Amino acid sequence: MSATAPGIEAERELHDLYGRYKTLTMAAAAALMLDSSVGDLAGAVAELLADCRVAAGGASPLRPQLVACAGATEELERLVVATLAGGATAADLERVRVTHRVLRHEVWRVLSCEYVPCCASDDARHDG
Repeated sequence: MSATAPGIEAERELHDLYGRYKTLTMAAAAALMLDSSVGDLAGAVAELLADCRVAAGGASPLRPQLVACAGATEELERLVVATLAGGATAADLERVRVTHRVLRHEVWRVLSCEYVPCCASDDARHDG
């Protein structure tokens, strides 16, 4: 049995955390657009934030990316909490956007699959 290279394991961890973050961000955005409750997201966001903080506090070779993931998730949690309290503002949403862009930039530095949308390829046809 061979050991997994630290870089490969770090990429997997980042990919997992980023995937969870994107899923929760999209769910929160949809709830806000549809004027639905974000209450069912609060627990998952808090869990992700705890996982991100643990990962960012370690000695990962991808620490900058993990720190960015924790920062973006902190802002997402702040938005969810503010929304539940009935007081989310445009400034709350803008902080999520800013930290999301920082995270996306950091992830793109190490996960090349994040550069191209899933449907983009030479074979893709959108012939309506």
